[in-house]
Amino acid sequence: MNKIITAVHVGGDAFDVTTAAGHSILVEGSSAGADATGPGPMQLLLVGLATCSASTVVDLLTKMRQPFTAFEVEVAGRRAEAPPRVWTDIELHYRIRGDVDERRFARAIWLSETKLCSAAAMLSHAAKISHTYEIVFDRVSADLGLRPE
Repeated sequence: MNKIITAVHVGGDAFDVTTAAGHSILVEGSSAGADATGPGPMQLLLVGLATCSASTVVDLLTKMRQPFTAFEVEVAGRRAEAPPRVWTDIELHYRIRGDVDERRFARAIWLSETKLCSAAAMLSHAAKISHTYEIVFDRVSADLGLRPE
């Protein structure tokens, strides 16, 4: 196996985490809260899910030649009450701006969450993952009442 991450204790509950490529982030341990200086491990799992799924959707929409001007994903979650406090329910909300075909957007999301995003595949063993989405059509198209076919 190849080394992927090195976590060095820097005091308290904090670790300086460096990837094999040299990227670094300060991660708070299990007590990460509102006053934390960095994200906690459980938050980072959702960061991985959001970016894995979003990058897959963007790649698919680009290949489908679906024009968009902005794209974002919000993630909400619920954790188990008792240790280990794993994620039990995760919801992703995808928001896109542009003249995209709704069926293609929905298909890209479905493919990402069920077939292509490895973070979703892993987390789905512990949590129920669901999603919602919205399309904000560009002003000109919306004003003219045009929708993609």
